[in-house]
Amino acid sequence: MKNKETSKLLIVDSMALLFRGFFATSQFGSIMQTKDGLYTNALYQYTKYLMDAIKTFSPSHIVCAIDMGKETFRNGLYPAYKANRGEPPMELVPQFDVLQELIAAFDIPVIGVPGYEADDVIGTLAKKYASDDVHVYILTGDGDTLQLLDRYISVIMMKKGFGNYQTIKLEDLPTVKGVESPEQIIELKGLMGDSSDNIPGCPSVGPKTALKLLGSHKTIDGVYDNINEVAGKLKQTLLEYKHQVYLSRQLATINLSVPVECNLEECKYQFNVQKIHSMFDKLEFQSLKKLFA
Repeated sequence: MKNKETSKLLIVDSMALLFRGFFATSQFGSIMQTKDGLYTNALYQYTKYLMDAIKTFSPSHIVCAIDMGKETFRNGLYPAYKANRGEPPMELVPQFDVLQELIAAFDIPVIGVPGYEADDVIGTLAKKYASDDVHVYILTGDGDTLQLLDRYISVIMMKKGFGNYQTIKLEDLPTVKGVESPEQIIELKGLMGDSSDNIPGCPSVGPKTALKLLGSHKTIDGVYDNINEVAGKLKQTLLEYKHQVYLSRQLATINLSVPVECNLEECKYQFNVQKIHSMFDKLEFQSLKKLFA
């Protein structure tokens, strides 16, 4: 039995929360602005999400991951990656830059690396610090992070509705996603693709077919090593799009070797009320100040 207390590191997928916050408020016409005209609705809702997660999960350490521009190494592999996504709403764009300032007011490190996605930063940090002494919790709305699960890493999925979370552990994967291991999350996406990221996968292979193939052959390599066991048109389609399947798997794989500089001690959560109040004054978040009285 362990004698010492395990640290809890919360890694926040900040871009996911910011986008979620924007659309959660803007659909009701709540496009908040300061007296100077700065749009703040996404920042306001992001702050509420962050504060609720801190209250709910009581982390000892926190770090926030962000994207640094649209272009990443995946666009070099496949120029059409995420090309189906339109430009962010004009009211949201100016809130991107202020986000880092807001997080800094909480004395929480903000990490983004040009050429990599926030998921890559999250994965690198999670695998770097997860241990007997540190349990990592990833706060996100993105199911891609389920490939990071292990005995020391859990994913907190934000569900519809404020404060509605689903904490997914390694042992929950078969029930939640129908796969045996985190690695099969990547294999699954390689086979069926992902329309939200414009990852092509194999035409005509959907979730049911992909799960059936992985149930029989475990991996994409296993599928192709035993391709003669696949019947009819599906066999021909898999052979025709083999390169695309392997490319899709590569695009879906979170990079765990991002050059990040972050000391765990820097992530220890200890806030300065005056600093937070000053930021809230700037953003005119007066209703939130009472939560840090």
